[in-house]
Amino acid sequence: MSSRRKRPCCICHHWFLPDTRVGSRQHTCGRPGCQQQRRRKMQAAWRARNPDYFAGRRIQARIVPDPPPSPAAQPGRSSPPALSAPPALSRPPAPLRLRAPLNQLPWDIAQSEFGPQGADFIGIMAGLLLHETQSEIAAYRVEIASVTEILRPSGAQSPIPPGAYLPGSGGEAESDATGIPPT
Repeated sequence: MSSRRKRPCCICHHWFLPDTRVGSRQHTCGRPGCQQQRRRKMQAAWRARNPDYFAGRRIQARIVPDPPPSPAAQPGRSSPPALSAPPALSRPPAPLRLRAPLNQLPWDIAQSEFGPQGADFIGIMAGLLLHETQSEIAAYRVEIASVTEILRPSGAQSPIPPGAYLPGSGGEAESDATGIPPT
């Protein structure tokens, strides 16, 4: 006799009786919404523990050559191809789709120079560097904006024309800022 005990769902907090096949490993009730939400949480936690898994997997999957077409897939051919025919050469994969400004670079040339795997690695690394640089710049923009608001109130303008206090600008003669009227 198994010791099945009710337990609270970790999502909706309703009490439920776990399935006997799962037992103490079951954390959510049988509602599909709770199960989907728990699955999303678990996947997010796994992605946080393994941040570079999908980038590496995409690079590895892109270097696998295309399989040659099967004899049944070739229309109009009733017999299998000759055994002495050379295998079909696979073309390099299309360059990675990267966000601006990285999408403006000639990634097809990088693929021919470094190979598909090397170009993909450079593209992913450049994307990470771009993201980190933009986040650092964004942090400084906030600080600079707050400092400029303190130093210069919005809408403030000097009542003295610039030519009056800039020597050599030609505005000295028109201005009577020094107390001497123009003659």
